[in-house]
This record gives sequence, C-alpha cells and structure tokens, in this order.
Amino acid sequence: MRSKFVLVLIAVATFVVFGGTASATTFFSDTFSYPAGPLAQNPGSGWHAHSGGAVDPVLVTAGGEAVSNNAGTQDVNRNANGNVTGGGNETWYYAGLVTVTDSRADPNTPLESQSYVLHFKDSGTFNFVTRAHVTDPSTGVGGAGFRFGLSAGSGDAQAFTQDLNFGQQYKLVGAFNATTGGAELWIDPVNSGSPSITHTDPGRIGTLIQALAIRQDGSTPDRFSASFDAVALGNDFDSVLTNVMNGSNIPEPASLALALLGLAGISSARRRR
Repeated sequence: MRSKFVLVLIAVATFVVFGGTASATTFFSDTFSYPAGPLAQNPGSGWHAHSGGAVDPVLVTAGGEAVSNNAGTQDVNRNANGNVTGGGNETWYYAGLVTVTDSRADPNTPLESQSYVLHFKDSGTFNFVTRAHVTDPSTGVGGAGFRFGLSAGSGDAQAFTQDLNFGQQYKLVGAFNATTGGAELWIDPVNSGSPSITHTDPGRIGTLIQALAIRQDGSTPDRFSASFDAVALGNDFDSVLTNVMNGSNIPEPASLALALLGLAGISSARRRR
C-alpha cells in the first residue's frame, strides 16, 4: 500500500513539472517570506533581475515586504511557472497589496508621471504591459497624496480620479488581453464588476506574457517607494485576488515537485526499515 503512495507522489511531482500548471487559475502567489536582502538573489524565490544588474536591487525587508525604490535601478520578474498567454481571447491578471510612501525632501517636487511599479512582461525587456503608474494627485504637484494610473503599453498613463493616501495599503488588480491589446486596473475591488480604468495599445496586440515584474524607476532625487506585501499572477480575477488577500504562497512547480519527491523518499525509507 505504501509503495503505491510513493508511486502516486512521484507521478504528481512529474505532472507538476511537465504539465501541471496549464489549467491553473493562479500560476503563483508570493508573500515574500524570504531572508532580508535582495529579492532576486534569495535562493528559491523564483525572482530574477532583467535590468539594472545588482545595483540598487529590489529588497526584501525583515517584515516580509518587497520594496521598489523610486531611486533604484534594478527591475525583477518572476516567470508564470512556464505558462505563456495564448490565443482564444485569453486575459491574464495580477494582484498586489501595495503601499506607496512619499520620499520627497521637497513636497513641491513632482512625482514621476511615467513611473510605473508593477507590470506584465514578455521574455525580453521591451513588451511591458498593464503598467501600474504612480502619479501626482488631482490637486497637482505639492498636493497631498497620489493617484494610480494605467498604461496598456508605453506612453502616457490613464489615471484614476480619486486621490489616495501615502502609507496606506491598497489592493491592485491588473489585467491584459493579448488579442485586443487592452489593459484594465482596479483599486480595492470587490469583484471584476467594481470600478476600474482601461487603456488600449494596439501596438501590444499579440504580446506573449510570461512573467510579472516589479520595476524601479532609477530617478534622482528619490520621490517615492512602493512596498508589496503580496503579489499573485494567473488567468482568473477572483483567484489572484483571493490568493493575495489570504496571503497564499503558491510555489513554482520545481519547488513543489522537490517537496513531493522528498515525501516519497521519506516514505520509501520508512518502508525499508
């Protein structure tokens, strides 16, 4: 009986590595529960730098947050566990628990109007879509607070109308449809019918999304930082939002497969005693 259990575990591990993620609704979720230090250099995190090298990296704090500093230069991404957007009018979603902190020495210094902190990306360093921007509030430069904005690809951001508070956590959900080149962004949504803003970039039609990325602007002087308590990436709105809100940690398939194979080895060893 125990040998059958071992075989099942091995089969499940193989399925996870070679084909178990295609039908998943959340490809990964992450609460950044790693040792404090550079996110991309944390063993087993699944995050990798795609620009900026190791200079001014995205950092993990002792409290379990990933911090994107507006003055930093390194950008990082995590692959969607081998999944890539396909045809059939498919839409992908990301979710994040985000807190923006004002770092300006002079409040009359404008926030970067084209500074985005979270986005989808393809396998390269050009096709960045559903960019979540941080912009000045409706009262303009020097006004209290900020606004989130959205651009489907490059270019000016479409901004939300409500002003938000520095130091307050918000739930962001972003979406992208590769067939239409259309992006959508929600703040603190209850469901996909909650208020949102949209933006379309015909030049991004056909973009093959493969990862979620955290970006640092590299601006001097520093103007703000964005900290993430959790993020998720998948192909279903409710799934990514639920996983972010619950603080779920869905690992990459290789890590899960190793854990399952480890259980199989333990079970087999016990059987031989």
